[in-house]
Amino acid sequence: MTSSRIVFAIAILYIKPFSTAFWICYFLGGLSDLLDGFVARTLNQQSEKGAKIDSIADFVFAVSIFIIVLKSIFLPLRFWCFISLIFLIRIITYSIGFYKYRTFSSLHTYFNKASGLLIFMFPVLYVILQLDVAGGIVCFVSFAASVEELMITMKSSRLDRDCKGLFLREER
Repeated sequence: MTSSRIVFAIAILYIKPFSTAFWICYFLGGLSDLLDGFVARTLNQQSEKGAKIDSIADFVFAVSIFIIVLKSIFLPLRFWCFISLIFLIRIITYSIGFYKYRTFSSLHTYFNKASGLLIFMFPVLYVILQLDVAGGIVCFVSFAASVEELMITMKSSRLDRDCKGLFLREER
C-alpha cells in the first residue's frame, strides 16, 4: 500500500497538472498514506522497515508535488527563501541523524504529519485560498516542523521515529 504512493507520485509527474486524471492519482496517493498506517496498526504489522518506506514514500510524494508546483505556479522570492531554508534545515537534521544513529532518521512527529498533510493539500489550498495564504501556511508549518525535528535529533540519545513532538516525547 505504501509503495502505491510512490507509483501515484511518479504518475502525477506525467499527467497534466490539475486535470481529472491528476486529481484521481493525487487523491489515491493521499488515501494510501492515510490507510497504510491504519492498516499496519490494525493488523499489528508495524515494522522499522515499514516506517522507513513510509518516510521515503512521503518524501517522493512531496517532491512530486513540489515539481508540479514548479512547473505550474510562479513562486515569489519569499517562498523560495522559505523553501531553501527548510531544505537546508532538513539536510542538516538528516545528516546529524545519520551521524548519530547510522541510519536515515526521519521522525513521525505531529508537526511533521501536519506539514506533510499541508504539502499534500497544497494544490487544493492553492485553488481555494490562492498562493499567498496557502504558501504562507505550508511554509510556516513546514519550517516549524523542520526546526522541531532538528532540536529533537540534536537532543535525543536514541532514535525514536514515533516521537510525537519536542515536548511530547518520553526519554527512555
